[in-house]
Amino acid sequence: MKDLNLITGEDLKKLATELYQLSKKEAEENNQEDILNAKQAAKLLDLSPATIYGKTHRNEIPFFKQGKKLLFSRAALIEWLRKGENQVAITSSTTAKSKAAEYLHQNRRF
Repeated sequence: MKDLNLITGEDLKKLATELYQLSKKEAEENNQEDILNAKQAAKLLDLSPATIYGKTHRNEIPFFKQGKKLLFSRAALIEWLRKGENQVAITSSTTAKSKAAEYLHQNRRF
């Protein structure tokens, strides 16, 4: 007769606990990879960190802040690259008109 390996209820509980901990650890690692700091974002986009900071200052790139830290979503950056367009805040027409009037006033030629 063949030897049968029996799995007890206690063995199943241990295996289930180990699987749960492994899947939880993997999920945490995946989430951490989805959130990038400025250096990681620069590496992903093949830009210098200074360029990244400039683009965030001008709202040309998707980012968010946590305290004083600039953070980036990998998915949002990749989507931004695919779109090939800046996500700049749209100014109202009155703001644009006032800026145009100010420019013309400062650059008068007599």
